[in-house]
Amino acid sequence: MKKIKKLLLGLILMVAISSFAQEYKFGEVSKEELLETSYPFDKSANAAVLFEKKKIYYDYDPKQGFVLTTEVFKRIKLYTKNGFGHASEELFLYQSNGTAERVSGLSGVTYSLAEDGSVIETKLKNDGIFKTEVSGSLKKMSFTMPALTKGSIIEYKYKILSPFSRSIDRILLQYDIPIKKIKVSLAIPEYYTFRKRTAGFLPINIRESSDRQSDMIYSQRVDYNVTKYDISAQQVTAFKKEPYSGNYMNYVSALSFELQSVQFPYSTIQNYASTWGGIAKGAFKNSRFGGAMNTTKYFKKDIDQLISGVSDPMKKMNLIYDYVKEKMTWNDRFAVMPRKNMKKVYEERVGTAAEINLMLIAMLKYAKVNVKPILVSSSNKALSLFPTLQGLDYVVARVKVNEDVYFLDATDKYGEPNVLPDRVVQGLGRLITERGDSDMVMFRPSKVSLKQNVLLCQIEEDGNIKGKQRVKYTSYEAHDFRVQNASKKEEEHIKRLKSIYGIQNISEYKVDNVENIGEAISESFAFEVSDEIEVIEDEMFFSPLLFLRNKENVFKSDERKYPVDLRYGFSNSYSVNIKIPEGYTVAEKPEDVGFQLPEKMGSFVFRMTIVGDMIQLFVSETVSSPLITEQYYSVLKEFYGQLIKKESDQVVLKKV
Repeated sequence: MKKIKKLLLGLILMVAISSFAQEYKFGEVSKEELLETSYPFDKSANAAVLFEKKKIYYDYDPKQGFVLTTEVFKRIKLYTKNGFGHASEELFLYQSNGTAERVSGLSGVTYSLAEDGSVIETKLKNDGIFKTEVSGSLKKMSFTMPALTKGSIIEYKYKILSPFSRSIDRILLQYDIPIKKIKVSLAIPEYYTFRKRTAGFLPINIRESSDRQSDMIYSQRVDYNVTKYDISAQQVTAFKKEPYSGNYMNYVSALSFELQSVQFPYSTIQNYASTWGGIAKGAFKNSRFGGAMNTTKYFKKDIDQLISGVSDPMKKMNLIYDYVKEKMTWNDRFAVMPRKNMKKVYEERVGTAAEINLMLIAMLKYAKVNVKPILVSSSNKALSLFPTLQGLDYVVARVKVNEDVYFLDATDKYGEPNVLPDRVVQGLGRLITERGDSDMVMFRPSKVSLKQNVLLCQIEEDGNIKGKQRVKYTSYEAHDFRVQNASKKEEEHIKRLKSIYGIQNISEYKVDNVENIGEAISESFAFEVSDEIEVIEDEMFFSPLLFLRNKENVFKSDERKYPVDLRYGFSNSYSVNIKIPEGYTVAEKPEDVGFQLPEKMGSFVFRMTIVGDMIQLFVSETVSSPLITEQYYSVLKEFYGQLIKKESDQVVLKKV
């Protein structure tokens, strides 16, 4: 037995060593790779990166100076059709003042096995390459590999040439699929000083060395030092997206380089290490940002008419906020700087996040409302630990009335003061002032949002149930309802409810206040169900929460390495009144119970009383903390385990 174990261990080591020693070259895909039906180290993976090589270095160009070059070669195995989504790539290219990043040498091939065992090669063509404009300064090139089949291997290579040599993109060292082998190298001239930082939970082994390089700089042959960084890894596990992960890019293993200073030969040092004070002052001095908040001529007449005779700053805030929400439409573009003339944006009635919210701020300032801008790192951005304008991509407004503070985002048609879209709630803000003051802002609300369920029903002798349910949504619960369902017709609402509750017979549907932003939404319907009660001879068995009970614990992993991001605290309450059939009595009922999460993060209450032929049940499920750190994950998982078990406890009715 010991010999067999040693032999198996030896085979495993040989596979690991050979996989790391294997050389990968573009255009040389083996039949063995194509025949592989699953990833050896993670059988559940629907795709895997077999090899990725990324090389980042600087070349000197007499006209442009140092050009930052990034070479990428990637090979991916698609084990199932669910892995086809990994056969696409998006490249974001920056442009400014007539200079732009560009892609060179893009080439891709899809390899598949024919029925006779031969290898079919299909090259990436122009019809699989797409170019779109994200903003005035950002373009996107994307491509999708052709002729995908189960078991295909795709590989592609390209080169990005960037004249913006001071900015090195974040280097991902982990994806949501496993990586068999990855090699990354960087070579940075001594003229650039970067601060290096790592993110994620996997160990990152960086080998640092130095070398000498020679270039013609300023018409002279110059020798200079180059710092080299080499990262290599094998069998990198996939990043596991857990329920309520928020912006999971904050937790993926990655490497970032943030510029501190630049000093070229015969030149003085230029410091780029930012402070929030410097960023704040620079934003206000910028003609596009500061100018957008101070230009009033284009809207003066309309706002004068809107707030005529109004002196209360709260009323002014609401009037102007609603006016901008109604007039303007967000074009889905994230930005901190306007890209167009604000008058033109106002006339076209469409704008970026920066244009719409800086317009809102300008109007509030004009109306003498105490307002300041907040620069935001949205949920689309990985958070930076250091001050950097590149880490920000959104703007919202902060209004202060007496001691009360209100956050406003006019891009959100369903928004309210202090009720913001997920892209902001799950991000991080920085309040800035013209003097250079700044404060960090967390947008997650301290007040819980309520969802109140009232259910009245009657059990018939055959075990069928007829009744009515009413649900009331407030604050963020109401906002979510509007975002997801405001445009739906009645039949779509009924289809949604059938899917949520698993019931088929729904009628008398009604919903109120969807269009009245700021008010609670009320939704009601009648129902009939026949599968919630088990009838055995003269007894009936059922959960008193019926179809409202939680049936599955979404927290399944044994451990978690990053927070549970619920966006906002919530409280779901259930008031259930069940009339039992004539001739029956309650023989057994669940015991009342209550338990809590630590640090007052949440609670659960279950109470039942019997009054005549009525079962009266009250259940409350509250999680008041919008963000629960990983140290409390096991407690949260256990909390929901107990909750589900309790909600599954049954009432027993016995025929008298």
